[in-house]
Amino acid sequence: MIFAIFLFLNSFSFSGIIQDDVSTSDKYRFSFKTVCQKMVSHEAPLIEVLSAGEIDCMGKKVEVAKFCEKELAHDPYYLRGYVDTNSKEVICQTGKKVILKFQCVRLLERKFCESQANVGCRELQLKLAKRLDLVHSSVTKNEKGIKELNCYFESLPLKENSGLFIEN
Repeated sequence: MIFAIFLFLNSFSFSGIIQDDVSTSDKYRFSFKTVCQKMVSHEAPLIEVLSAGEIDCMGKKVEVAKFCEKELAHDPYYLRGYVDTNSKEVICQTGKKVILKFQCVRLLERKFCESQANVGCRELQLKLAKRLDLVHSSVTKNEKGIKELNCYFESLPLKENSGLFIEN
């Protein structure tokens, strides 16, 4: 199953993402109340969404990705956590492959395409493909001459994990 998701994580938005395909994906849903109960030491009757990556549990900011990392500590395919404002839930997403295509248009996002491709992909990996391995990275230009960062992440078997990296 492939999903296209456009995320705004923390206060930095990844508006340059033009492709975000996740295969063999599962989503684990947690109510805001559950997240606050597990992440803060006091009861939180008032919970507010701060961004797609953060909620406020009665004055205590909680990064949902950290919650998901703890909750899915056993899952080697954990990718990312984000807030679903419609359902008022935190979504922890897993998957075995992620293909990202990132268009470097905005000034703050150009850094992903200006350095070596693998450096830009590794930065995106921290937010969007947490526990997968970077298998391919490249920078290309589209028909309008805009640079695009291409990243392919996959869960590799342990024996392949020790050095397989392809850069074009």
